[in-house]
Amino acid sequence: MANREIVPTNQQVEVFTTKDKLRNALVASLASGILLGFLSPFGMNEVPMLWSMLYWIITCVSGYLIYMPIVFFGHQLLASILPVQWCRIALSTFIASILMSFVVPMISWLVFSIEINFSAQFLAVFPKAIVIGGVLTFISFLQDYLLSQKAELVTQKIINEEHQAQVFKKTNLDIEEFMALLPIDKRGKLICLEMADHYVKVYTEKGHHLVLMRFKDALEKLAQYQGLQTHRSWWVATNAITAMKKDGRKASLLLINDLEVPISRTYAESVKAANIH
Repeated sequence: MANREIVPTNQQVEVFTTKDKLRNALVASLASGILLGFLSPFGMNEVPMLWSMLYWIITCVSGYLIYMPIVFFGHQLLASILPVQWCRIALSTFIASILMSFVVPMISWLVFSIEINFSAQFLAVFPKAIVIGGVLTFISFLQDYLLSQKAELVTQKIINEEHQAQVFKKTNLDIEEFMALLPIDKRGKLICLEMADHYVKVYTEKGHHLVLMRFKDALEKLAQYQGLQTHRSWWVATNAITAMKKDGRKASLLLINDLEVPISRTYAESVKAANIH
């Protein structure tokens, strides 16, 4: 009867705010009324099916129009009194059920010309209204909450993908700018860097070349590139490593260009963390 959507960021219950959502909710109420009319519960099997359907269609649509705004506004207005949202929804549903218990006798009078006796009919209708209204409210609340969670996951996935794309783009831009410092005939797959005074010796699959640059600046350019520093004077690309060599306490990395790069104690843990054997 009440259709709401829980937004994870502020845990607010939202009312249907678009024509499409309102139409879908009313169609669902109409379908529920037709189904209940066909099943003819609560002794409705003694009346013609069309009248039973008419009664339940009006009841379901009325229920939606009653529960939806009461639960929505109740959830907002009671926020300062009841911090737990489930309590606010339960209390709002209880209030809506009271109002629904007065509306049902009026629907019975409208469809079946049954004389209205609120005092007697209220006691008969209220337990059913609180149970049916509570169950449908809970189902609707849960459904919208799960949908909002799914939407949040999709949004988060899009954000992550955009972030990864930006990182990938920046990484490619940085490596392209760095490789542009090399002569064209030396540009290729990056293997390692070696500090050489005020220069950086850049090794690629096509050879090596000295670039006038601080070693620190070169490492910053390659911060997002898959590689690691093994020594204060050496940096290697992860995909250029072929093996690790140990000689007592000394360790080094063997690269695809047959270079042997030392591993200092300072960087031994980071090499170990990279799971290089």
